[in-house]
Amino acid sequence: MINNTKYSIKTPTGFKAFKGIQTRQDFHPVTITLETGKILQCTIDHPLLCDNRIILAKEVKSGTILDGANDTKVVVESVSISNKELSVYDIIGVDGDALFEVDGIVSHNCDFISSGNSVIDGSLIEWYKETYAEEPIEKRGFDGNYWVWEPPNYIKDYIVVADVARGDGTDFSAFHVIDIDEVKQVAEYRGQLTPKDFGNMLVGVATEYNDALLVIENANVGWGSLQAAIDREYKNLYYTYKQEGTVDSTVQLQKGYDLKDKAQMTPGFTTSMKTRPLLISKLDIYFREKVCIVKSNRLLEELRVFIWNGHKAEARQGYNDDLTMAFAIGLWIRDTALKLRNEGLELDKRALGLMGKSSPNIYTGIVNENDSWDMKIRGESENLRWLID
Repeated sequence: MINNTKYSIKTPTGFKAFKGIQTRQDFHPVTITLETGKILQCTIDHPLLCDNRIILAKEVKSGTILDGANDTKVVVESVSISNKELSVYDIIGVDGDALFEVDGIVSHNCDFISSGNSVIDGSLIEWYKETYAEEPIEKRGFDGNYWVWEPPNYIKDYIVVADVARGDGTDFSAFHVIDIDEVKQVAEYRGQLTPKDFGNMLVGVATEYNDALLVIENANVGWGSLQAAIDREYKNLYYTYKQEGTVDSTVQLQKGYDLKDKAQMTPGFTTSMKTRPLLISKLDIYFREKVCIVKSNRLLEELRVFIWNGHKAEARQGYNDDLTMAFAIGLWIRDTALKLRNEGLELDKRALGLMGKSSPNIYTGIVNENDSWDMKIRGESENLRWLID
């Protein structure tokens, strides 16, 4: 956000101070054409005034009468919503009644930062934008949507976590590459590929990042991507135990489940009524404690509109949460994967520590101290010298 202490903005009651201007990427911009010929482009949730009450841009229709400057009225000629990406600028913190004028239309302060029903607090998102967010060092792929911040470090462990879409609608397929130790986002993709092509891409990326643990959400079309990974025999694909009631791998181990027995396992990760709240809770904890490192402005912009709709956390109407849910799954898996890896390292250390410490007595059964040939067999003493007679 660009802070402002110098300029004022015109409002229906005169020029007022405002806190600043926030820029962000919007993937469903609204174009409102007025009968006067003026055109306003804004987000679908941009607040406008109609008969002195707030309506959102997505509610505007042809013929809607909006409040204009100087107590005038303006008539909407047409409205269109695009799937293209648009850079938008929000005015933040207008003094007084939070109204201002843009292109002859009265708008309301677009303060998403203080949205009360956001899953992740807006001030935290701002902190992440100012602290970690940055442009990728490379944009790859035929669509330029594979963003890379760090190339693979061959002494590190990674996970690749994916959420799959059909590739022909308004949803996007998305994945993150996460450094397990630092909980750092090092690469990301958000685009529209067929499930099979997306699966092939995931195998390539996971292989590049040190044969990373590949986690693919297995709902509906996710199986298309999973099948591509299975067909290519990717060796580090994530499997979930079929018993949905047990979602933590450490608990599965304690219960004696064989995590290597693929007959008892389902490829991929299942997001269900049981697991989804756990994912959202993990996402909230990591951001509140500022543990994870997020580089992507795309992810942070999704988090701005990731809200509580009743008891369910989801994207605002007209927005997407593909990157958000993939990242939440990654944080959940990361905790499990790291815990299991650390337990494995501890077992290795113990095994190495016991090497060279064998007992001096190969046989440790009970023998007669006076005659080593006397031995108790089935509770009775017997002399075994007859074996050498």
